[in-house]
Amino acid sequence: MVMLEELLTKEEGKTLEFKENTKSVPKIIQTIVAFANTAGGTLVIGIKDKTKEIIGLSNVLEEEERIANAIADSVSPLLIPSLQLHTWRDRDLLLISVPHSFGPYYIKAKGIEEGTYVRFGSTNRLADAATIVEIQRLKEHKYFDEQPNFDCTINEINFELAKELFAKISKKMTDRTAKSLGLIVQHHAKELPSNGAILL
Repeated sequence: MVMLEELLTKEEGKTLEFKENTKSVPKIIQTIVAFANTAGGTLVIGIKDKTKEIIGLSNVLEEEERIANAIADSVSPLLIPSLQLHTWRDRDLLLISVPHSFGPYYIKAKGIEEGTYVRFGSTNRLADAATIVEIQRLKEHKYFDEQPNFDCTINEINFELAKELFAKISKKMTDRTAKSLGLIVQHHAKELPSNGAILL
């Protein structure tokens, strides 16, 4: 029960939210999706969010089943948070621990563009297109500097200057070196400079 005591000492924020009850299942699902897409988090149901007064749930087993079904039916891809029942001073609470995972996770009925949420402070915000792309990129373990740059050709990069700079530290810069450093990347049949090459 130390975990619950610890949570009660904290304020709502990026990884913590309190809900008095399960009347608004869509809002609960939204928070779960936002937690999964951002940094993970814990949702405690049965506690007033402003005062942290412990209200409890009248039928916690029924509520747990309802929320578990709603998560399974509403969220894509499949998300499996941990749902735990806790009794605190004769009041039943439901703790939902959501892991951070590379999604993007979204509300099926709304689709990826209108149903992807992220956590911003203690609020849930609809993710814009750039944020969705960033989440997808992280899922593929591709970093920004490794991505091909489509606004520039290899001929526009001054590799001669790079060779001179490398020579100053007694290093050789060749086409092979540029490729192994990820400065030149293959995109379909073309070789393109990476964002890292542009930055360099």
